[in-house]
Amino acid sequence: MRRLAPWTALTLVLALIILAVGARYLLVPANRPFEYGDGIRLQLLSISHEDVGGEERVTWEVSLLNGTDEPLDLNLASTCRYAASPRESGPSALAERGGERVSLPAHLATGVTDSCPSPESGRWWAYTLTLEDSTGEHSSRTVTFMGRAH
Repeated sequence: MRRLAPWTALTLVLALIILAVGARYLLVPANRPFEYGDGIRLQLLSISHEDVGGEERVTWEVSLLNGTDEPLDLNLASTCRYAASPRESGPSALAERGGERVSLPAHLATGVTDSCPSPESGRWWAYTLTLEDSTGEHSSRTVTFMGRAH
């Protein structure tokens, strides 16, 4: 019986994880933007690993564009997971603040920055951002960006 090479096995495990996460959340590679059909666009601008006040953290910056003809009032929440079998890294800075409220006029963009505890650089991360429209006009959205922090 032939054994699978370690890289082949790792690739299969990562593919299964991506399918599992993708089945629950919309999964977007870190280098691609995502636009909802109604004009709301998200794009991961950066992901980095850094020392913040003596604590190792992975930091994300996401661009949020309101391509609609009306202002948006959104409540944002997030989670971070890392490794081949996704594990919670601990609460994100956004989660520790109880989320964030963003008011965005029509056809304008803003940046949202968040960070999570990180065991080390070079890991694969899944950053999930949930947008809830406080007016109820737009449905709740959850997007997961996958990327590697260095």
